[in-house]
Amino acid sequence: MTRKFRLGQSREAQDLDHREVYSRERSTDSKRRQRGAERLETGIEAHDAQALLRLPDPAPWMHLPEATLIQRFSQWVDLELADRSVLRATLGGKLKGVHLVCGDRVRYSPIPIEATDAKRPQAQVVAVMPRRSLLKRGGSDDREPWQFICANADELWICAAVVDPPLRSGLLERAQLLALDAGLTFRVLITKRDRASVKDTLPELDPLREQGVAIHETSALKGEGVEPLRSLLRDRVVVLLGHSGVGKSTLVNALRLGPELKTGGLTKFGTGKQTTTAARWLPLVPEEGPGGGTLVDTPGIRTLSVRGFDRALLAKVFLEFPTQVLEDPLAFDAGDDDTLDRLNLAYPERLQSLQRLWLEMDARNPNQNVWK
Repeated sequence: MTRKFRLGQSREAQDLDHREVYSRERSTDSKRRQRGAERLETGIEAHDAQALLRLPDPAPWMHLPEATLIQRFSQWVDLELADRSVLRATLGGKLKGVHLVCGDRVRYSPIPIEATDAKRPQAQVVAVMPRRSLLKRGGSDDREPWQFICANADELWICAAVVDPPLRSGLLERAQLLALDAGLTFRVLITKRDRASVKDTLPELDPLREQGVAIHETSALKGEGVEPLRSLLRDRVVVLLGHSGVGKSTLVNALRLGPELKTGGLTKFGTGKQTTTAARWLPLVPEEGPGGGTLVDTPGIRTLSVRGFDRALLAKVFLEFPTQVLEDPLAFDAGDDDTLDRLNLAYPERLQSLQRLWLEMDARNPNQNVWK
């Protein structure tokens, strides 16, 4: 009788992955699994993480008009022109393999379109300009080394709620690493401040306060702390990141002075409902005059991977640690009181955070099969 496996049980790992195991099956049944096993055997050195960041030379197209890519739909894109009107375009043949992202500056060529085809693309993107900044996070494996978030932004604002969902300092540390890698100004926005007592000083933020990171406490429903943020947005492109349910869309509605976005709450499990499904380029409507700025609202995140980032960035996030700890944090036991006393750390839990990020930045592919 064929042995049955309950959920969570399996055969040996090699039996699951090794392509020689499939030789006992009929070729029609095992062909797909053999191909999957061959992909797992791909060597790490065969993947070039920098190839995803390279762009074709735009020099031949510099005479064409320039616009900002604000959204992509497969091979169609929406462009924002200088007057902030939107133009739909298609991608030129040489760009169909290029990973474009919200905020990219592109060159486009007009395409003659009949009046009856107004909904179809009316231009063709032929070149991408060099990026002055690129906000990205680590990908799932070496075959997808990076996930792009936004190009040519000026600041990264990470939104964290006091409660529902609770404040997580680990997310703030990861967001700070992403901002440092992209060269963006980093700010922390605390939402739902009215849900906590005024006497609650939010000690989770003390390490960031000591570093001089700008922290803004807001309550969008009551309009508290919103006006200073609106002045910071003038002539700037700002990316908003945060977990689902922290109040990003509510904050955006308070800042924009324009059409309101759909907002969500919490599920019955206490997690946020995701109302934003793709990065949205949102021009701010100024109260008077030009210079409204732009918000890039992003979907709620579960985690921010720092896989593949330079470990040297950790020294700029964990300023309180001496050089010997930053060079090899795993040599120190975060659960040993004598070690913590010797390091004289004001926030001992930060050593565990440093160790987690150090391990995640390891160059090895976590999804790579290790047998040969």
